[in-house]
Amino acid sequence: MNSVDYYETNAETFAASTLGADVSALYAEFEKYLEPGCRIMDLGSGSGRDSRYFAAKGYSVVAVDPSPAMCRKTRETAGVPTYTMRAEDLIFEDEFDAVWACASLLHVAREDQASVLKKIARALRRNGILYCSWKYGTEDRAENGRCFTDLKEAGLARILAKVPEFSLIKTWVTSDVRPDRAEQRWLNALLRKDGV
Repeated sequence: MNSVDYYETNAETFAASTLGADVSALYAEFEKYLEPGCRIMDLGSGSGRDSRYFAAKGYSVVAVDPSPAMCRKTRETAGVPTYTMRAEDLIFEDEFDAVWACASLLHVAREDQASVLKKIARALRRNGILYCSWKYGTEDRAENGRCFTDLKEAGLARILAKVPEFSLIKTWVTSDVRPDRAEQRWLNALLRKDGV
């Protein structure tokens, strides 16, 4: 099962359901660690909501999404350079001050999480910051045509043990900001690329 197919088929519906979601509390946590004008990769840009926000704040934004339909949405919404690429296939090196991966790494298979985090670390500059989030749980599951890797703190710790490039700044759990999904919980994490 390929989660990209879901987004290709449901691009309009998905964009409509996420564009207006208020994630300002997440932005605030992330921006504590950003310098004005820094270069950000929006990994899994989806509707372009977050790319639009960061670009409007004066950051230099590059968006990446595996779905061509979602890349078109990002370009329409945010007008930033956008690449059709899977997280598993990232090729950037020493290019970004920060990576924003909001509700995107949850589609990476559990066995690939560590290698994807290593690719993100390679894309980051020294002391670069990564924000990432997963649905809160322990399962590997398929739901409505999408595959999910759910994580709790212990599961994330096991993955990070294989990725010495990152140190954990903090984790925290939030409820979904969409009113119809308030019962869903999310594991949020901020990581820093160690100065190596």
